[in-house]
Parts: sequence; C-alpha cells; structure tokens
Amino acid sequence: MSEAVDPPVILLLDDEKNIRKAVEMVLEPESMRVIAAHDAAAALRVLHEQIVDVLIVDIQLGEIDGLTFFRKVRADGFEVPAIFISGHATLSEAAQAIQIGAYDFLEKPFSAERIIVTVRRCLEMSAIQQRLRAAYANESPTQIIGESARIKRVLADAFKVAGTQANVLICGETGTGKELIATTIHAHSNRASGPLIKVNCSAIPDTLIESELFGYEKGAFTGAVAAKRGLFELAHRGTLFLDEVADLSLPAQAKILRVLQSGEIQKVGAERSIEVDVRVLSGTHKDLAQCVEQGRFREDLYYRLKVVPLTVPSLRERPEDIPLLVAFFARRTCEKNNLREKKIETDVMWELKNYRWPGNVRELQNVVERMLIMSGAVVTLTDLPAEVLVEDAPIRTSEPSALKHFRDNAEREFIIANLRKHHGNISQSALDLGVGRSYLHRRMGLLKIAKKDYFA
Repeated sequence: MSEAVDPPVILLLDDEKNIRKAVEMVLEPESMRVIAAHDAAAALRVLHEQIVDVLIVDIQLGEIDGLTFFRKVRADGFEVPAIFISGHATLSEAAQAIQIGAYDFLEKPFSAERIIVTVRRCLEMSAIQQRLRAAYANESPTQIIGESARIKRVLADAFKVAGTQANVLICGETGTGKELIATTIHAHSNRASGPLIKVNCSAIPDTLIESELFGYEKGAFTGAVAAKRGLFELAHRGTLFLDEVADLSLPAQAKILRVLQSGEIQKVGAERSIEVDVRVLSGTHKDLAQCVEQGRFREDLYYRLKVVPLTVPSLRERPEDIPLLVAFFARRTCEKNNLREKKIETDVMWELKNYRWPGNVRELQNVVERMLIMSGAVVTLTDLPAEVLVEDAPIRTSEPSALKHFRDNAEREFIIANLRKHHGNISQSALDLGVGRSYLHRRMGLLKIAKKDYFA
C-alpha cells in the first residue's frame, strides 16, 4: 500500500479578506492546502513553522509592500517560489517582481482557471529545481538528465550490462546522448579504473584508419619517424568506444573483426602481434541491419558488436524531460558565462516542449545557451529562435490555395476583433478563444497581426 502524499502548501499573503477566501475556495478543491495570512508578520511566522511550497503575495499591502516582504523572505534564506498579485500595481512594480525572482505576476481580478494553472506550473517548476539541486549535489561525468520511462529503461539496461564483458551497440539519432551512455557503461564496469578511449570513425580517413586504430612502428612508411601506439593499445584493460561505426570502410571492418576474434593487434610495419584486453562499445545513428543488407557493413562484425543492443530515445519521444533538461542547461550556462539566473516564461517552455528537436538534446542545449546569453532578465518568446516557433511547413503548391487564403483572412479578422474586445490583452484573448497564449502568439506571427491592427 502506497503512502499518502501530503498536499502542497500554498501561503497566501493579502490584506483583503475577500481575496483570501476566494483563493482558498479555488485552490483547496484542487488538493492544495491554503494558509491565509493578513499581514507580513503572520506570513513570516508560517514560513518559520513549516514548509511552504508556493507563496502568493499581494504587492499592495498595508504596512510594507509585497516586494519588500519577498526580499525579506529571500534574505532569511527561504527559497520558496512566489506569485505576485495586484489590482493597482504599476508596470515598474511588475517588472521588479520578476527581476527579484518571482515566478509570475497576476493582475486582479483573475479567473479561477488562471490561478489554478499558474500555481500548478509553479509547483512543477519548483519540483524540477529541487531535483536539479539533488543532481548537482551528486554530479558526475556520467550525469544523464531525465526521468521519463523511456530514458530510465535505457539507463537500467546500461547499468545491467555494465558489469559484464559484453560488447554493446548503442543506437540512436544524432544528439541523443549515445556517447554519454557509453561513458556510463564504462564508469559502472569493472574496467572503470582503466582508460575509456573514444573515436569518431567518420572523422578518420580510410587511409589512416589502420594506423590510428592499431598504431605503427618507426619507419613503417614515409613520415613514421617514431613508433605510435594505436587506439586499441591505448584502451588496453579499458573500453574503446567506436562512434559512428557504420562509417568504417569494409577493409577496416575486417581488421576490427580479427581483433575481436583473436584479442590481438598487429601494428603497421610490425612482424609480431600483441595481445590487447579491450571491451568494445559502438554507436551509430544509422540502421546497421540495413547497411548489412546493402552490403556496406559486414554481417559477422555486426553480430559481434551487437551482443547487447541499446536504443537511446529521441527527445521528441520523451518531451516530459525537456523542462528538467532546460533548467539543467540554463543553470550551467549561467555559471559558465557568469550570468545571473534568469526566469524562463511558461510560454517559452510550452514551445520548447512542442518543438520536434531534429538535433535532439544537443540542439536543445545550444538553443538554451543562445537564449540565456542573448536575452534580458527574463527569457520570453521573442528570444526563441525562429525555427522553434514556426509550425510545420505547409504543403507548397505552384499557386496559393483560394480556400486557404480565405480561411487565413477570416481567422486573422476574428483574432483582431477578439484582441480589440480585450484591449490587446493576450492572456484574456487566448482564454476567450480557448487556446494557449503561445499558440495565439504563433498564429499572430504567421498571420502578420501587429499591435497597430488591434489598437487602431
């Protein structure tokens, strides 16, 4: 029988009794425990007495303003995330709230749906940050970020095979983390104290592959002024990771097969073979079985390498890991570039989760780094690269469809009318239209709707 999970605790600081009652009535049916405080002193007592998951603070308080109160909370060492609310706050105060670390800012009056969604997202982001802090506390070179069922299954298999001597074939699209899986297997094997040698097979010309893998003796060819140890010899009593193994030429494949069969290598120009004790891990983004069928890869080597096959999922197959990866890369980027930690807007995260990521985790890392470096204090939709925001390209025809042109025009006028109705408020318009803010932003961009269109 599983243990009951305590409901998240929401501390609400507002000097208006009606607001306190309204928030309690909205959040408590959502399995949240609301503790209402009418002044800063009462709220501070709660923070010192128990764990609070989310703080909701009115900016316009009686004795001190909400911004001053939150600075006091942070100065006392509390890391609780905050949502600010106000009916009369200036734009400057809203900006200050975000700058000092608030998760979000809501204007009164706000709908029940808006406060529920905002608090839930705040709880989700807080949970991610807690897991990240735990990950950093136990950080290692083999750190793999992700809690989805798919990545956990691959990791479980990697740990299971790590303690054996079996050769492992790691498959997956470019940028999924095949090298990191190989590093994990080596680090948890009985060869961990030995070397891990990594080689990108696609980066070595066919004319050099033999001397790179097996080494050569002095004078073996013109320019061989000294003997050189090959990668197999360097990996003795350790692990050799052959990345992009499908790109090896057939002659190179034959030589590697002989090493796997005999446990011996022969340097270029050498008369005798030498024994090597090497475990081979391989990686490829290509369908190796198809390469065998096409005669581009040896079948006998394929089965030698594929004693245990592992497939690393693409990022689009585990979108639930994206917020955790984004937070991890964001923190690393800020540390590496001496930047202050920045808030990433919820709409940005929604777009990141819904993009297909052809370059996988590597592409996500690059996008996060670019956004964090080029953005202001807060990462907004305007900081996203164009390719992440643009929807799948429509089927192109020689002439535009009359029906599509009519539909786009009708949609454009409908959105403009709705924006005028809500005085340009994107959040209210999106709610009225039954779509997300980010989707509405995207449609406005595609339909070329500017502020002058709805503020005219």
